[in-house]
Amino acid sequence: MPSYTLAMEDQVLAARASSRQDQDGRGAVCPAAKGAPPRHVALVMLAAALPILASGSAFFVDGPNHLFRVTLWEMMRADDAVAQFFQAGDRLYPNLAIDVFTSVLSKVVPPSVALTLFICTAVSVYIAAAVWCRQARGEGTDLPILLVILLAVYSEPLYWGLFNYILGLGVMFVALHRATEQHETPSDGFVVVQALILGAMCLISIFPVMLYVCFCCGMVTVAACDDWRARRFAESAKLLRSHWLSALTVGALLLVMEPGQSGPTEWHLITKVTGVFSVGKTTNLSLEYGLSALVLGALGWLVWRRGLNAGRHELAGLIAGGLLFIVMPKDLMSVGAADRRLVPAIVTLAVIYLRSPSPQPVGLDRAVSALLFAIVAVKAGLLVYLWSPLKQIDTTYEAIAKQIPANAIVLLVPQVEEVRPGAVERARRFASLVSAFQPVPATEAHVFVEHPHLLLRHLAGRNVLPTQVFLNFWAKRAPELQQLPDPATSQTLAEVVAELAWLPREVTVFVVSHIALDDALIPDLAMRKITEVGGVRLYSATRVGDLLRWPDS
Repeated sequence: MPSYTLAMEDQVLAARASSRQDQDGRGAVCPAAKGAPPRHVALVMLAAALPILASGSAFFVDGPNHLFRVTLWEMMRADDAVAQFFQAGDRLYPNLAIDVFTSVLSKVVPPSVALTLFICTAVSVYIAAAVWCRQARGEGTDLPILLVILLAVYSEPLYWGLFNYILGLGVMFVALHRATEQHETPSDGFVVVQALILGAMCLISIFPVMLYVCFCCGMVTVAACDDWRARRFAESAKLLRSHWLSALTVGALLLVMEPGQSGPTEWHLITKVTGVFSVGKTTNLSLEYGLSALVLGALGWLVWRRGLNAGRHELAGLIAGGLLFIVMPKDLMSVGAADRRLVPAIVTLAVIYLRSPSPQPVGLDRAVSALLFAIVAVKAGLLVYLWSPLKQIDTTYEAIAKQIPANAIVLLVPQVEEVRPGAVERARRFASLVSAFQPVPATEAHVFVEHPHLLLRHLAGRNVLPTQVFLNFWAKRAPELQQLPDPATSQTLAEVVAELAWLPREVTVFVVSHIALDDALIPDLAMRKITEVGGVRLYSATRVGDLLRWPDS
C-alpha cells in the first residue's frame, strides 16, 4: 500500500474544499468562469481616469512635485540655466519609471500632459493586472470585484501621488501570479524572465519588491514546514532555486542605486490602526474612514460567501503581507506613510484570490454591488466638493508666481492655525458646511485636502529654487547651496515661525504666504510685502539678526 504523502494531503484538502457547499452557495466552486466583459473593465478604467484628467493630476499631493522635476530635467538637458541651483545625478535610482516615461513623451507633448498620461497608465495597469491575474487563475470578475479594485486603487497612495508605486504594484501582481504558477507547473524560462521583471520592478518602486519578497517568504515557510515533516528539503529548495537570479539582480541594483532618503524611522500605534482603513481614502476627511470600513466589510462578506481560491502557500503569502504591514514603521528613513501604502495592495491580492461569482446571484450580491456603487458615488461627490476650492487657490498661485523673478529662492507658508484641527474638528467643520449647503471656502481647504504642492505647478519650467520640491534622483540641489528652511510642511503657526527662524544671513528669499507675516511675528527678518492676490501674500525676506543655532552645535 502506498505511503501517505503531503501531496496526497493537499489533494484531500482540495477535494474537501470543492465539496464544501451550503444552500447559499458559500465557498462553492463554480465552473470555469469567463473573464470580465471588456466593456466593464474599460468603464472602470475610464472612471479611474476621469478625476486624473479633470484635475490635470494637479490635485494629487505629489503631482506638481513630479511635474517640477520632469520639467527641470528637460531644462537641464537643454542648457545650464539652472546650474546655480541644481545638478544632474549619475546613478540609477528607484522611482525611475515616471522620469523615463515622461522624458520620452515630453518630446511630443508638454510635460504636464506626459505626467497625466503616466498617472492614467499606472492606474490602468493596476486594474488590468488584477483582472488578468483573476482570469489567468480561471476566475470570473463581476461588478463587485471591479468596484473593490477601483476603490483599492483610489486609496491613500494615489492621493499622496505615489504613482510609481501604483505602477509597480501592477507589475508585482503579475510577478506573484507567475511565482505561484511556477510552484505548481515549473517552466524552464521562469528564472530569467522573473529576474527581468523583478529588476524592472526595483527600478519602478522598491516597496512592491518588499511585498513580493515577503509574499515569497510566506510560501517558502510553508514549503519548509512540509519539508521538515517529510524529512526532505525538495520543495523549499526548488522555490529558492527559482529565485536565485532574481535575488542576484535585485541585490546588484540595490548596491548601485542611489540610497534614497535618510532620516528617522518611527512606528506609531494610532496611525497603524487607522492605516487599516486607508482603502478608498483620498482626503483628510474623517468620513472616509467609515467608507473604507464599508469597503472592507463588503470584501469580507464576499470572502465569506465565495471563499478564496488559494492554497496554503498563497494564504501564507497573504498572511506574510499582513505581518509586513504590522512591523512596517509609519516613517521609514523619513519616507512617510510607509505602512499605510501596503493595505490597498494586500486588499487587491485578496480580491485576486476571491472565487468566481455564482452563476445565479442572490439578492445579497446585488446589495453588495449597490453598496459599492453608492460608495463610489459618495467618493466622487466628495472629490468634487472638496477639490472645488483648489481651483481658486491654483488660480491665485498662478498670479502670484508671475511676480516671482528668475533666480529666486521660493518658500511657501501654508494656511495654518494655532492648533492643527483634529479628526473631530474636521468632521464638525465639514458637517457645518454641508448642513448649511455652503461650498468649502478657500481658507478652509487645508482642513480637508493638502494643497501647498499646487504652487510647484506654476514654478515648473522656471529658473527658481522652491525649497519644498523633493529632489534626490536625476536632478539634485547643488551641494554648495546652504541649508534652507521649508515651512511648507508646517502644521501650526509655531512651526512656521520655527522654520523661518533658520533662514541664513545674506540670503533673500521670496515667501508665498497664506498668513500675514510681520516684524512682531518674526522680529529678526526684514519682510517686504510685494503683492497680495486672493488672500495670499508674496513677501521678500532677509535675515537682519544673527542666525539661531541648535543648542548642541
